[in-house]
Amino acid sequence: MKKACKLFTVIMAIAGFGTSASAQTVNTVIGAKVVAAITLAEVSPMHFGTMTSPTTISQVNLLDDGSRTTTGDVTLLAQLPNPAAASYEVTGEGGATYAITLPATATISNGIPANNMTVSNFVCSIPSLVGTISFSGTDEFTLGAKLTLAAGQASGSYAGTFDVSVAYN
Repeated sequence: MKKACKLFTVIMAIAGFGTSASAQTVNTVIGAKVVAAITLAEVSPMHFGTMTSPTTISQVNLLDDGSRTTTGDVTLLAQLPNPAAASYEVTGEGGATYAITLPATATISNGIPANNMTVSNFVCSIPSLVGTISFSGTDEFTLGAKLTLAAGQASGSYAGTFDVSVAYN
């Protein structure tokens, strides 16, 4: 009788009457979020203003609010062009945070390479270099930096460029 029960159980399992396995289907949700592209626009360029040629190596520190301080014997003048911190507008997805990347240095020139001056120590009105775009989709920040003048720096108008970038976190 035991053999008959075992045989019956085996036959039923083979025939599909044992433990039944049926296919299972799960409907999975798919999603995506598309955010507005982040953009950066220069509102105004950086300018260190007008100064005298120093007799010793000197620096002009342009703060992110546009004010200036000096080290050495350079004299700041109240002549045009006026000093100005660079200012920028960021647009993008409201509420999103973004990172600001500043250069280590830049060079400004009067067209004679031997007279080049170095711009360094960039400072930002957002000290952490992480901004938040307002819910209306904009944010802004300003930059200052340090300009190093050589002793007897040649007079003239100096210009150069530097790159600033922003990216979503």
